[in-house]
Amino acid sequence: MYRWIKNVGHSVMTTHLRSWGLAVAMALQVAAATAAPRDTLNVGMVQFPPDMHPYITVTSIKDYVLNAARRPMVGYSEKGEVLCVLCTDLPTLANGRAKLVKRADGSDGMEVFFTLKSELFWGDGKPVSAKDVAFAFEVQKAFTVPPVLEKVEALGSRTVKLVLKAVAYNFDRLCPTPIPEHLEGPIFRAAKDPLDYGQKSLFNRKPEEPGLWMGPYRIAEFKPNERVSLVPNPHWKGNKPHFQKVNMRLVESTSALQANLLSGDIDTVSTGNLGLTLDQHLALAKSHAQRFDWTFIPSVASFEHLTVRLDHKQMSDKRVRQALLMAIDRKTLVAKLFENKFQVAQSFKHPTQLGFDPKVKSYAYDPKAARKLLAEAGYTTAGSDGILVNAAGQRLSIDLVSTAGNRVRELVEQVIQTQLKAIGVEVVINNEPARVMFGETLRKRTFKGLVLYQADHAIDSVPMEFFHSSYIPRPENNFTGTNYAGLNNPEMDKALMEATAALEPAARAAAFKRILAIANEELPILPLYFPTSALITPKWMTGMYNPKRWGGVTLWIEDWRAR
Repeated sequence: MYRWIKNVGHSVMTTHLRSWGLAVAMALQVAAATAAPRDTLNVGMVQFPPDMHPYITVTSIKDYVLNAARRPMVGYSEKGEVLCVLCTDLPTLANGRAKLVKRADGSDGMEVFFTLKSELFWGDGKPVSAKDVAFAFEVQKAFTVPPVLEKVEALGSRTVKLVLKAVAYNFDRLCPTPIPEHLEGPIFRAAKDPLDYGQKSLFNRKPEEPGLWMGPYRIAEFKPNERVSLVPNPHWKGNKPHFQKVNMRLVESTSALQANLLSGDIDTVSTGNLGLTLDQHLALAKSHAQRFDWTFIPSVASFEHLTVRLDHKQMSDKRVRQALLMAIDRKTLVAKLFENKFQVAQSFKHPTQLGFDPKVKSYAYDPKAARKLLAEAGYTTAGSDGILVNAAGQRLSIDLVSTAGNRVRELVEQVIQTQLKAIGVEVVINNEPARVMFGETLRKRTFKGLVLYQADHAIDSVPMEFFHSSYIPRPENNFTGTNYAGLNNPEMDKALMEATAALEPAARAAAFKRILAIANEELPILPLYFPTSALITPKWMTGMYNPKRWGGVTLWIEDWRAR
């Protein structure tokens, strides 16, 4: 062959050699890139935290980011069992670290003791102390605090005492997550009010401060509505994180997020409603199986729903709320949009959870019965556009808000809009960026009807934050409550407190049934479905999912690594 090339001329041989050399060089570059250690991970997400303070607003995206840089006192196993994360021993009645006590007024209360592990340090090298936990409670109390938790005391440098106003089954998970008192204490005490503190807090003003974080990573760069960059915390004593830098980037559209993933600009995406939609995952799993791995995890603790503003003029009538739910064909919605990978929700509680009642009042698809309920509510006449009006001439028009750029939610909205129009209800879609919807519209309850989003809760948790009247966002709690519907029902409050106080599972299940009954009768939320979460990772990465641990994947981010 060499002879042939020589005979046809020097230029031809040179051209072939150059081409061959270029190909070899490129191959070597690819091999080198493949073999080279990957020390940076780029994560894409379609939402961005409205703030960075642990106790101001509660959103899934904020937890996703913060869990990489801080740790709670306890976590959960795959069976929902409570596990120590920061503590040495889980408090129980049997080991004496939890005690039933009589209060001065004769009521029953509890005292619970946690001891911090000795190897916990803030990012500036200061030890995490009991004083930081007690201070966290003071901050928490300025916003929203579990009604049962009365006081948190530091006993020495590592032991914390919780004083409970009443007996609570979940006493082992009520301990606040520490906040660095040496940094935030002076700011908190000098603040005029909670709002002033929120604005001046280092968490929001300077989240790059190393001393704010005590997880495997700390925040090194924070650009609002753009990205959060994390680097290893040198004072973390647990498993050493693999990546030297983790960039969490905002891409506000699920289609753009997919494009960034396929182009290689990002390596993986955040989970659930924070990343790609299920249909995108299913399509990619068929077309790009050679590049990525997928794990599909059906949810039992997250549900997609419509939150209803109960003090809105149309929504205040229970018959209207019930009619809306009966007019939404959830089975067809799940079948057509999600290939039946999602499960229709009859309530906020998954059928596998403690206290679910299969006999609870439910609402099958029945547009004829929905029309009848609307007529009973006074909407008997249809205008020229088919929209019902009442005797006062008020059209049955409702605003629907969700996160802009989420393609699946937009499809769900369109289905809801079409199905409700069929019974004479106008739905006006007014979507907003996630930071606006969660940071303003929901938080201050300015929506004018319905909000579509996903709620997350621990497997056996009492939905205090969704339904108890003390959690209604108000100026006095700096709008940090999460009872966005505004439910103020004494019977619900009582049932929630009874469920919380029930140490025996049977008694708690009975209280849960009353909670379910009230929730499904009053409908502060309209349940839609339980989603399936998809985790996508490049072939070169492992460790994102551990089936023996329950909770957000970033809670165990130190396990993420290159193969």
